[in-house]
Amino acid sequence: MKDSIAEKTKERWHGKRMYGQLPRNLDEELVDIEQSYRWLKSGDIKGETESTIVAAQDQAASTNYFKNKILKEEIESKCRLCKQHEETTDHLTSGCPILAKNEYLMRHDKVCTHLHYSICQALGIETTDKWYTNMPKPVCEEGDVTVLWDQAVHTDREVRANRPDIRIKNKK
Repeated sequence: MKDSIAEKTKERWHGKRMYGQLPRNLDEELVDIEQSYRWLKSGDIKGETESTIVAAQDQAASTNYFKNKILKEEIESKCRLCKQHEETTDHLTSGCPILAKNEYLMRHDKVCTHLHYSICQALGIETTDKWYTNMPKPVCEEGDVTVLWDQAVHTDREVRANRPDIRIKNKK
């Protein structure tokens, strides 16, 4: 009985045009459901933060598009920053040309900083206590392994994108 109710609830959720985007996306083979919800199971974030993240996943964040199309408010649905595209959660997280100039790069660098910190920790390279206080060094070495941060790769011919965020070289 419980399984039947849960299945019907899931089907109704999938059927919703806007709010059903998350469960439909999770059905794609490219999404690791276990990893996607690991942050939620750990329980180490504030309730307000959790509700904001879930609202963003459900496309229910308080964007101009949401206010105009869902709440039916008399408000322009275009982005407040670029004024070109609909102000959706997806647009704000990855498509706004104004945010692309600085904010996306800062977010990208924070993710890479965390990744660099985790790699160094796993390799036994000295780091700070918290990942967010750790400033990656251009070159870190431990034994036969070298971790390079934001270093150009020299090639025989010109390659425009020649600065990977992190490279790990094993001398063996």
